[in-house]
This record gives sequence, structure tokens and C-alpha cells, in this order.
Amino acid sequence: MSIRRPSSWLRGLVIIVLGIAVGLAANLISPRGLPLFAPASPTPAASEFIPLDQAKSLWLGGTALFLDAREPDDFAAGHIGNALNLPAQSFSLHFPEVAPVLSPDSELVLYCDGKECELSHHLAANLRQQGFTNLHVLANGWTAWHEAGLPTTIGGQK
Repeated sequence: MSIRRPSSWLRGLVIIVLGIAVGLAANLISPRGLPLFAPASPTPAASEFIPLDQAKSLWLGGTALFLDAREPDDFAAGHIGNALNLPAQSFSLHFPEVAPVLSPDSELVLYCDGKECELSHHLAANLRQQGFTNLHVLANGWTAWHEAGLPTTIGGQK
């Protein structure tokens, strides 16, 4: 009686299936895991956008709180002066840190970086679910602010 060895293609298939399973499991437990299906992009209302000059006025008047939707490393590399970091991709992890300084009627200016960046829109959607309604999105926020020579800060959140 001879023992039959699995063929090469069967061993290859098993290796591929195990590789996929390990990769999916690692993605599932990772705090920065990628979604398996792309979430629907939030559709921002035209009234949600704020021009740079109006954002500057709110900043100078101290009437609005600026929230940076980028990841902490990007925030630490440079952000709008006095802004707080509330990463859209890890909202539930960071919201408790920022929540004590927010109230439902807070005027909030949200920004990320780049003309195609949707992080600020995702942050707006998350904040709306928490009951915040006075939200403004500064399109191309960090780049526009920085290029205009407006006040910036380097370093992490205090």
C-alpha cells in the first residue's frame, strides 16, 4: 500500500488559501485595517464648504474650533494653529479625547489636505451622528491655509 502525496497544484492552492486567511485575519485585528468594501463617499452639501477668507475670519475671531481630520503623524508634521486632531479614520478611538471641549452648538471647521481629500467629509458625517450640526469644511484645508501664510503649528496634540 502506497501513500499518495498531494499534487503540487493542491499544495499551492492550500498555501494560497492559508495566505488569504492570514491576511484577512491580520486586517481584521489591525487598528488601521483597510475596509474590504469601500464605504459610500459622503456627499457634502454645497452649504457645508467654507471659503478660506471666512475660515480665517472665524479663526481670528476665535468663534470656531478647527478640527484636523488627518492622521496624528500628518497633524504633527504641521497643522492650522490651535487646531485639534480628530482623525476621521479612527474617529471612535480619538473622539473621547476631543469630546470634552465640544458642545452640540460648537461651530466647527473641519479640514484635511488636498483637493481630493474626503477625510473632512467623513469626519463631518461622524460628528453629525454625534449630534453636531454647525459644521464647515475647508476644502484643500491644510495646503490652502499654509500657502496663504496663515498661522500654523508643528507638533502633536497637547
